[in-house]
Amino acid sequence: MFNNLNEGCLEQIDDKCLICQEGWIQDEFLEHCYPICGDGIIQGQEQCDHGNLISNHSCYLCQYSCIQFCLICQFGICLQCQHGFVINANFNCEPLCGDGILIPYSTEQCELTVNGVWDDCQECRFISIENCKTNYFTICLECEVGFQIQENICQPFCGDQLILDQYEDCDDGNLQSYDGCFNCKFQCIEDCNICEQGQCILRCEDGYEFVNNNCLSVCGDLILDQYEDCDDGNLQPYDGCFNCKYSCPENCFDCYQGTCLECNYQYQLLISNQSQQQQNCGDGLLQEQEDCDDGNYQAADGCKDCLIEQNWICITMTRDSLSLCTFFKAPNLVINYLNMTQNKQYISIQFNQKVKIYTAQPLSETINFQILNIEKKNWNSSLYIIQDIGLDVNFGEFIVQIEISQLLEFRPVLKIKVNQTVANIDDAVLDNFEKSITLQYTKFLDEKQKDYSQNLKNLNKYIIYSLSGITGLSLLLGSGDLFIEIMAILQFQQYLRYINLNYPENLEIYFTVNDMITIQPLLDFIYFPQLLLFIDIQQNQEYSDGKFNMYKQNSNLIINLSSQIFQFLVFLFFILLFQFIKKVLYNWIFCSRYFYYMPSLSLYINPKVIFKFSQSFYKICMELLKLKRFMSFQGLQKALFLNGWDMIFKTLLYTRNIQTKNYIDIVQIIIASIILILYFTIFIDFFKSKQKLSKKNSYQIFETLNFGRQFFFLLFLIYVQSSQILQLGLLLMTSILQIRFIYNYRCLFNKKYYIVQMVVEISVLTFIISSFLYIQECYEFFNEQKKILLGWIQAIILSSGIIIELIWVCKDLLQKLIQNCRRKSYNVKNPLFL
Repeated sequence: MFNNLNEGCLEQIDDKCLICQEGWIQDEFLEHCYPICGDGIIQGQEQCDHGNLISNHSCYLCQYSCIQFCLICQFGICLQCQHGFVINANFNCEPLCGDGILIPYSTEQCELTVNGVWDDCQECRFISIENCKTNYFTICLECEVGFQIQENICQPFCGDQLILDQYEDCDDGNLQSYDGCFNCKFQCIEDCNICEQGQCILRCEDGYEFVNNNCLSVCGDLILDQYEDCDDGNLQPYDGCFNCKYSCPENCFDCYQGTCLECNYQYQLLISNQSQQQQNCGDGLLQEQEDCDDGNYQAADGCKDCLIEQNWICITMTRDSLSLCTFFKAPNLVINYLNMTQNKQYISIQFNQKVKIYTAQPLSETINFQILNIEKKNWNSSLYIIQDIGLDVNFGEFIVQIEISQLLEFRPVLKIKVNQTVANIDDAVLDNFEKSITLQYTKFLDEKQKDYSQNLKNLNKYIIYSLSGITGLSLLLGSGDLFIEIMAILQFQQYLRYINLNYPENLEIYFTVNDMITIQPLLDFIYFPQLLLFIDIQQNQEYSDGKFNMYKQNSNLIINLSSQIFQFLVFLFFILLFQFIKKVLYNWIFCSRYFYYMPSLSLYINPKVIFKFSQSFYKICMELLKLKRFMSFQGLQKALFLNGWDMIFKTLLYTRNIQTKNYIDIVQIIIASIILILYFTIFIDFFKSKQKLSKKNSYQIFETLNFGRQFFFLLFLIYVQSSQILQLGLLLMTSILQIRFIYNYRCLFNKKYYIVQMVVEISVLTFIISSFLYIQECYEFFNEQKKILLGWIQAIILSSGIIIELIWVCKDLLQKLIQNCRRKSYNVKNPLFL
């Protein structure tokens, strides 16, 4: 029985194969033969043999297998793919594109986004970036040569000297314009009209313009070219050149190249190359083109060369008569510096004739102001209209206020300009529409310095209020010496502001505290000034020079003495009241009936109370009777001394401007004479008592000398306003003499009065000496900043007298209060029984 032959075996013993056929190989036990897989020959149990042992997606180890992602296959051919894959034409399984599922390690690079939008994805593959050499997914890492990355896009790189045909015309490696290539585009030279690949084919020369691919001549550009006869820059006819061709002037008969050689009949050639109708100027016959003809060629007679001269009016009655000319003086703009109040300067603008304007716009709206060398933000102006100028003639008057908000080392110059035609009633036009005036040095204080000034002023104001209360109380108690003493100090210092110097603004603010030393508010409250309206008094008579103009001092004596007139009326009222009170006291109080009825009241009221009341009432009545001494010539002297500074000042001020125009002026002269006679009488009366060497007479001598000092101080203050140095020198002399008088008569005064008076006089003396720095000669080296600093020092010095007075008065009151307390304590311990 034969055993089965092993397939592929060449020699076999029993069931063991000794040698295999070609293409076969024995197994490890040398029993069977197996075909060699990978030799490309299909033998035995091999289904396929592609000549290698590597899978080719259908044949693996000589057996058919399904390709990747294939679910069912036969003989290596896929019949059905896995879910999410489809069979293509080559029977391969490809991912289903567009299902939103990205298959890794497949042909898919991208898929639909969550919201169903393709994001840089096309047919499940990333869209390639144009001109990108290396990219990572949708990000370009490196562009091709000649490109550069800009926002993940490869843009042509202009300036690398590499020309990209599709994108660049040229690349010269720079960004210089008009060199043939600019921004990688061809560009010709400037003003080139036809350009080809950076080369200028046609460029029009100066005087030509490019029109319809041609260079045409430009007429009127003042450039003469070969196509033009002339070019005078305008299209004016009859000027020798019109439309760039020679033309004859008007009324010219023959010309050559625009120059007239011969005029038409009855025309003459002028130097200006114009033809003018012949005139026989000076023949006395007014022709059509003549303004006037007075029969001569003389100037300054209103008609010169048959033309009317400025500010002249010529009239020709008939054509064959001479012109008659009349001169009218042209109006003039008058600029005057008025004054300076704190930092505000005032300038008057007027005209020396009645004038008018020719437009409906008022003149005030066309006046402009300018300050040279100062920025507009550092100054401002305000125009106050006293009388505006319109179509009707009038003098016109304006006040301009200038305020400069910075300190200057120079005096600023204000330029005033009128911007419309101004003429008088005869139509003579204003000579000069622009004028300048030099202003004063500025007195600018910043807000902080103003606050300091106001605080110092308020301090003095409160001190004055305190002293007023104390002195008023002492006056009611019968002691008027303190009241007179304080009023003398305050009145004296208030006149220092009238020294004709330009004080800094902080010192002027300090001086305003002296405006409190007046009863003018009371007079206004009772309408006392309105009583003066019943008589013909000019209330606007102000001085035009010095500090009196700055402080608006009125030269009318009655108006100035209105407070003294009111005091005189009150004085008369008290005299009558005193007579009535005296009569009542003697008839009803100091009589038997009073003493009869008063004890009878003890039946109803405590007798001690009745006694105390009677005692107090009796003392009050006796004090009232003592007022009799004030209702005499001695009282009149006290009143005159109390008002001495004010009355002498106002009387001497009136004597500077004495007039005799009406009865009011005569009355004022009489009043001034009476006041001066009264003071002179007091002076003589004191002088007569000099022969007696009593202490009382020595005090009267001092009062006389003090009165003389007041008189001469105010005399120099009023009458020496024109010279600053002389005025200061004379005032200094009066202060030195007054200090000497106080020292010589120091034995007459108590310690308090002597110290206060010396402090006041020394402070005024120091003020006057330091005020020499304010004179005009010191402006160059003593600027406004230094003036402000000096003003602080002077204000503090002037305040010292009134401060010491307050301290001393408070000290006396405290001592009296302590004494009264001790006296009451003593009375309690030692009662008095009646």
